[in-house]
Amino acid sequence: MDILIRNEAGTAPVATAQSDDANINVNDLHVTNLDPTGLIILNSDYLVGLDDGTGMVGRTCIEKNGNTATFRK
Repeated sequence: MDILIRNEAGTAPVATAQSDDANINVNDLHVTNLDPTGLIILNSDYLVGLDDGTGMVGRTCIEKNGNTATFRK
């Protein structure tokens, strides 16, 4: 599924990614193809959801390695 990552306030898109997780509601959402990678900061909060803007949930980036990351609810 295609993922949209917005800033903590949800007012601006920060990055896009893709996920092979079963659904957007998993506790730890694993994403790949993160673009751009430099705007995602470990231990920072974001609104993460589907690329059409639905399912947006506050999440913290708990792991980042290159263009992959994990966001926890």
